[in-house]
Amino acid sequence: MDAFNQLSIKSLRLLVAVLEHGSFSEVARREAMSPSTVSRTIQQMEQVLQTQLLYRNTRAVVATQAGEMLGVHARRIMEQLEEAAEGLQEKESDPRGRIRINAPVVFAERHLAPWLFELGERYPRLQIELMQTDDFIDPLQDATDLLIRIGVMTDSTLQARTLAQQRFRLVVSPSYLKRYGMPSSPQDLSQHSCLVFKGFAGSQRWFFRKDSDVWQPYSFQGKLTGNNAQTLTQAAISGMGFALFPTWLIGEALREGQLVEALTDYQVSTSLEPQTISALYPNSRRLSNKVRAVIDFLLDKYGQPAYWDR
Repeated sequence: MDAFNQLSIKSLRLLVAVLEHGSFSEVARREAMSPSTVSRTIQQMEQVLQTQLLYRNTRAVVATQAGEMLGVHARRIMEQLEEAAEGLQEKESDPRGRIRINAPVVFAERHLAPWLFELGERYPRLQIELMQTDDFIDPLQDATDLLIRIGVMTDSTLQARTLAQQRFRLVVSPSYLKRYGMPSSPQDLSQHSCLVFKGFAGSQRWFFRKDSDVWQPYSFQGKLTGNNAQTLTQAAISGMGFALFPTWLIGEALREGQLVEALTDYQVSTSLEPQTISALYPNSRRLSNKVRAVIDFLLDKYGQPAYWDR
């Protein structure tokens, strides 16, 4: 414990920066100091802790296991200090500082990117850092302020605000219908080409129900199975078969007539549980002014129901 008491906030901040950028020289440039000063600060930390924090070579520096562990705690300390500073400035009306947002790739392209300019104009003191990935991330370890995630929300370690409900439609192109006709029931789809999403858990099942009946699962096959929703959507538009996707993805194609709804008497989904598009942040953090502002902005822009469902 005595060794940790000798670590300064400045040294921890430099360690986090080196871990993020993988370079003494890059951190030195950003911090307006010499690379040797940055390197010497890390060496002093290693001497105090009596353990190696970084592997050094001519191209980059990489964290050791001890360095990664200390980096996680150092990031939390930096975040807590940042939250404390924000709390002192909470009386100011305009959100300020860097906000780190992580969102799914395609959803961010469709429904975040078009609004970023207006968000920046509304809050000029806000610095937006947007990372796009479909992989799960730990917001505490990855220093993320706000996660946008889609599906069934189950992680109790995160607070959530629902931005929109995720609704599905079974769709097909007019050209496919002209050639093969419209099925009259889910069972009839077995005689058609279905374009099925296949992820790490296998091929997606499609669920159908009429009115308040019990959901019925179906497994279909067709000319194309894949793990990219945009590719499958484009294949459906070109006339390869039926697809079942959320309205935020296919809403534009429906409005433009590139796709039409099929089996409109049925409700459709890819799971038995309700799915949402949600804004998530860690339970351990106070909802900061900047995070609240971004969530409220998105809620205002998406509307109820969301504009892609209108």
